[in-house]
Amino acid sequence: GKKCIARTAAIWATWFFVNFSYYGAFTWMPSLLADQFGSLTKSFGYTLAIAVAQLPGYFLAAWLVEIWGRRKTLSVFLAVSAVAAFAFSQAGSVAAVLGFGMLLSASNLGAWGVLYAVTPEIYPTRLRAAASGAAAACGRVAAIIAPLLMPWFLTLSGGNKAVAFIVFAVAFILACVAALCLPERTGKELED
Repeated sequence: GKKCIARTAAIWATWFFVNFSYYGAFTWMPSLLADQFGSLTKSFGYTLAIAVAQLPGYFLAAWLVEIWGRRKTLSVFLAVSAVAAFAFSQAGSVAAVLGFGMLLSASNLGAWGVLYAVTPEIYPTRLRAAASGAAAACGRVAAIIAPLLMPWFLTLSGGNKAVAFIVFAVAFILACVAALCLPERTGKELED
């Protein structure tokens, strides 16, 4: 019915925009940092530090979903991701790039972890597997598109990462709005 269509639209949008931002940003991260700081070797070290920040993001989100609930945790992590993506777009120093990059990484992957918990819970048993798979597939479409758009974003901005990360910040805002449209299922029985 209408309720299922609304849930599906919201979860597909969330999956799409989370994947779009993640794969757009992190596929190109070593190259972007090498261009900004002049060393591919250093950029791999910076990228590793940024990627390691994903772990605390996952753990924090896993803890908060049972305290705040799924929708609030997901929305907060997506909002923080938007702020971090924008701040990263403006970051010039190594410290700022690492700090905002790590915040982006932790909040983005924390949101992703919650998304994996939320998606199957919003569907009845007869639809759960297929609907969850379709939502993830929608995200995979974005995962293909975003890295292909990065050269265009860089061309628009004369090689500066700002345009791309502002686009990613907007995508996180759209994901956050979509996530706020999802039902809260924390502590509730799954639908049969």
